[in-house]
Amino acid sequence: MTDFEWRWGEAEQADWSTLIDRAIDPVLEQSWAYGAAIEAVSPFRVRRGVCWRGDDPVALLQVFERPVMGIFNLAKILRGPALLAPLSADEWVAMLQPIAAARRIRFRRPLFWLPHLGNADAPMRLLGKRPMVQGHATAMLDLTRDEAILRAGLDGKWRNQLVKAEGGKLRVQQAKGGQTLQMLVERHEVYRRSHRHRGPSDKEILALVQALGRKDDALVLTAYTGNLPLAGMLFLRHGRGATYHAAWTSPVGRTENAHNLLLWRGMLAMKQRGATFLDLGGLDAKAPGVARFKLGSGARVEKLAATYL
Repeated sequence: MTDFEWRWGEAEQADWSTLIDRAIDPVLEQSWAYGAAIEAVSPFRVRRGVCWRGDDPVALLQVFERPVMGIFNLAKILRGPALLAPLSADEWVAMLQPIAAARRIRFRRPLFWLPHLGNADAPMRLLGKRPMVQGHATAMLDLTRDEAILRAGLDGKWRNQLVKAEGGKLRVQQAKGGQTLQMLVERHEVYRRSHRHRGPSDKEILALVQALGRKDDALVLTAYTGNLPLAGMLFLRHGRGATYHAAWTSPVGRTENAHNLLLWRGMLAMKQRGATFLDLGGLDAKAPGVARFKLGSGARVEKLAATYL
């Protein structure tokens, strides 16, 4: 078995971003900006490691750590590691064995781990981990398809709503941040609190966008009628991946199908910027309307792994 070596704390933001650009399936949670945002809004500190096989980097991993009552050192891994090269199941386990071995409850170093791996149960058990929380589902859009194929993949009702929005009086404005982002964050936070939504908080969103090494990786789309804002969406790019991160709408925006227009424009914009997939986020049974909207865009249901301890 080829030896793997983890090097911790050596990579700077530019190095990390360069490697994320090479990742096979880069998710937001393993981006530098996400780690910086978690540090800004929570007691967790981020520890970043790059795994090497000889002269080649093969994986990136962010581990979030915090002390608890001066007794435990609690850690969590969110959808990691991000692979830079294909690995067999045996290689994946061998690469991560040192991390799992050092993080045991008996050492007062528990680790809650949501691996970015489809069928994770067997390899995680080989690492001595057991499922604690069942995985949820997310809606994933394949952006490698041509625009015409993406449009044909829309649900019929969803497409009709898009056509209505395109033929109406809506005007779409795009921005990287500034007052437009602040408006989106404030209105998203009102929705999050009033609906007890589990999405990112206003502080987390602002910290994440501020930490982006490339400001072009953030895209705020806002729908207007005249000078009146009706709805907004925030998209984030991370390597070849992109995430639909936050949104808001007004009653008029809902009537005018503004979100259909904004998501469609966001899909095309992320595709143009080189993203191969767009993660639309979790599918919550308590919000069936939101789930139908996401899946109506042609996204597939992707089941995430469980959280292991």
